Amino acid sequence: MRRYAFVFSLRLSALAMVAVGGLHAQDWAGNWQGSFRENGEERRIVLQIAKGDAGAWKVAGCFIEFLHDPAKVDSFALNGDSVQLKVNEGKGMFGGAVAADGGAISGTWEWDGLTGPLVLRRAGGLAAWKVPFDYQYHMKDVTYLRPTREEARIGFTPKLAVDYMEQGALAWTGDWKCVACHTNGSYMVVRPLMTERLGPPQKAFRDFFVGTLNEELATDEKELKPEYDSTQAVYVAAGLAIWDAHVTHKLSADTAEALGMMFRVQRADGDWTISDDNNPPLESNRYQLATVAARAVGNAPEWEAAQRGTPVGAKIELLKSYLQAERKLQGDYDRVDLLWAAEEWPGLLDEGQKQALVAMILKHQQADGGWSIRTFAKPEEWGKGNRAEKLRGEPELANPPSDGHMTGLALIALRKAGVAASDTRVQRGVAWLKANQRASGRWYTRSLNRDGWQFITYSGTVYPLLALEMCGKLPADLAGSKTAVARR
Repeated sequence: MRRYAFVFSLRLSALAMVAVGGLHAQDWAGNWQGSFRENGEERRIVLQIAKGDAGAWKVAGCFIEFLHDPAKVDSFALNGDSVQLKVNEGKGMFGGAVAADGGAISGTWEWDGLTGPLVLRRAGGLAAWKVPFDYQYHMKDVTYLRPTREEARIGFTPKLAVDYMEQGALAWTGDWKCVACHTNGSYMVVRPLMTERLGPPQKAFRDFFVGTLNEELATDEKELKPEYDSTQAVYVAAGLAIWDAHVTHKLSADTAEALGMMFRVQRADGDWTISDDNNPPLESNRYQLATVAARAVGNAPEWEAAQRGTPVGAKIELLKSYLQAERKLQGDYDRVDLLWAAEEWPGLLDEGQKQALVAMILKHQQADGGWSIRTFAKPEEWGKGNRAEKLRGEPELANPPSDGHMTGLALIALRKAGVAASDTRVQRGVAWLKANQRASGRWYTRSLNRDGWQFITYSGTVYPLLALEMCGKLPADLAGSKTAVARR
């Protein structure tokens, strides 16, 4: 993730403003907004100016499109004919002058090595942009607002969910240009499994994963380190392997290279390093990431057999031993992923172990038929425990609601393990999903991390789609479903 920063240095002539009857001190209050372009995409900016408690002007908020958090204001001052604002440690610069009518500030933005024009215009009432930018995914003509528990429920409409799955992953990839487990990573390890029902996944995602492999992961053998981009390495390998298994049905040279890369950065313990392990459940725990690696091994057509007796073969056995030992898990949550992986990688667990995991999952089923992610681990067991205070402070701690992520994941694991779609407990889970889709097409899941972007709602929609497909509940006319309509 990139964090951007800039400095406004506005040279204003107070005398000129008074002479033309333009901007007066009381007129500073409000939203000042503008936009610039980066990589062909528009980035909007909103600067909110207000009076402080002591009567001095202050920046109440500074928001830049696609940043996950508001810009941090270091200083703001009005000195004679100069206005200065520093944020995010003062990186970047904008210099401009106020228009005669006081309605705009025009200048040149120098930021991130690029220089271009920027005009900040005063906006009021309904003309002002919604601030902060409260969407989860946005690209061109597609916008999905941040999920909230207040979003209305609708009758089961699978096409809306498929559209969100496709468009959300496209928006993330186009904007952030990285492999992220919570969005395009989830797409690539889940979407190919629905090829028979929905048609092949969008090839642009495979191309992006191959590009990531070639540009960011592939490097000289001497430069490789165990901590080097391990999360991306695992998801790229798994995504390409699952694609091969369910789309082309043959191993590609790219997938073989990605699998080799994945095992070159494997740690001596058999797992992989996570550089930012504070975002449970998907990018927070080495064990959970290892279950994704196991799915890569289990899905790659005819690849594992070719590694027997080689150094990579020994590393595969190390991964198997690591997963069987079940050390440092996120409670029962990682065991659900373990069951999924075991059903795609024969030999990882025996039948008795699988059935014990099935019983565990069924024990967590809630009275309404769904599952809640929050019952699968104690607050301090998620990631490295740094979300425990937040989780223990939630009003629903004692009685957490069912959610899309866990209900979908539980059903996938149960169906993978051979529990029949007609099983009453599976049918109760299906009924919960069909009754709890939201107007945007998503299923709501409250983040374990922070109540902002709610990226877990992406897997919280992709998992239910796969679960419903595995239970025979998706209609036949969804193939090729994809819209370019804003979902507000």
